[in-house]
Amino acid sequence: MLTDIIVHMDRGAGCTARLMAAIDLASRHAARLKGLYVITHPHYASSSSYLSDFAQVREFFINATSKAGVEAEWLLVDWSTVGTPLAEIVTRHSHYADTILVGQPTQLHSRRTSLDFHERLILGAGRPIVVFPANGDIFQFGERVLVAWKAGRESVRAVNDALPFLQTAAESSIVAMVTNRDDQAREEQTMALLQQHLARHHVKATTEVIAIQKGSLAEVLLEQARQKKVDLIVVGGFSYKSNRAPVLSPLTQELLVKAPVPLLISH
Repeated sequence: MLTDIIVHMDRGAGCTARLMAAIDLASRHAARLKGLYVITHPHYASSSSYLSDFAQVREFFINATSKAGVEAEWLLVDWSTVGTPLAEIVTRHSHYADTILVGQPTQLHSRRTSLDFHERLILGAGRPIVVFPANGDIFQFGERVLVAWKAGRESVRAVNDALPFLQTAAESSIVAMVTNRDDQAREEQTMALLQQHLARHHVKATTEVIAIQKGSLAEVLLEQARQKKVDLIVVGGFSYKSNRAPVLSPLTQELLVKAPVPLLISH
């Protein structure tokens, strides 16, 4: 069960739905919900631009959690060091929570999306990050869960971190995507073992191996999510080293931008 949940609060698209979903999650797990609003003092922002409306966000958070009867705490972090990345602040708070809900990456302009915040948070938090879609249409999640599986550390970590969600889900599916028969046989074996392990945690899950013929891994996975009508995708936050610094894999990056449902990522 979850006991401490953080929801990142801001004025961005989807924040209302994200909070409502966090309240529902906290209510189902009898967990404490913390609303985290961060003032980072960016270099070129005037004082009025970043101090103007956090009071309205706080009032909304307090009223919504009070009405739902959820134990809640408002965290206003006024970071004094100019230029400190938002991800660094959220990461420090995430170390003392079970999971953190954040919004989907925002587009800087029509052709570029900023992934810096999510990349830093996923790689540094040590906690499962639930990335919520920006469309604002989802107010509950976790009833139908899809797990993307590839035998290895990242998937194992993601499944373990997702246990509180899997144990309360009405339906759980595990899919592995492969490109050749050797991989198919191996993944079938590993998923059978995983299925047995999850059963001991009172999780019933179906398994399926999908042979990729066209499209990217993310496209195939999202199509599976659409067909199964899932409301949560669980995936390992795979990364690789570039110029000696770890960065998220293309699969993880594409899912962050395109996923139309909440995305639980663990690294």
